[in-house]
Amino acid sequence: MKRLTINKQILKDELNVELIGAIDEDSDFKELLGLEQKTVSFDFNQVNMINSCGIREWIKFIEKIPENCSIIYNNCPQIIIEINSFYAPYYCEKCGKEAKVHLKAEQVKNRKAPKVDCPHCGEENIEFDAIEGQYFSFLGKT
Repeated sequence: MKRLTINKQILKDELNVELIGAIDEDSDFKELLGLEQKTVSFDFNQVNMINSCGIREWIKFIEKIPENCSIIYNNCPQIIIEINSFYAPYYCEKCGKEAKVHLKAEQVKNRKAPKVDCPHCGEENIEFDAIEGQYFSFLGKT
């Protein structure tokens, strides 16, 4: 089994990462930590195997990526993207602040953002700050 190879390309504020080979207990993502791009795009097209230890290493790595960084998954195997919860962008007109609100996948029905209160000022039912159908498409048919 081929060990994991990581090819990276930096384009302004985006880091494009191509993963090649096996994601397992020997996978080391350290070379991707400490980079300061606003967006990281992962391409799994050439990953030929992921085992449970690889998932553990992947999760430990992902948890170290700064919260203000957007993550994009391309050609992603289902084992990586079975999503239980995620952050979604909201905006409060009352206080003028943006918020990343932690949602559970089951809160999203028919690709519509659930109603949430502003975490900054408490305003009820703040505005979802993206196009719902596009944003929630990663959840499939919900």
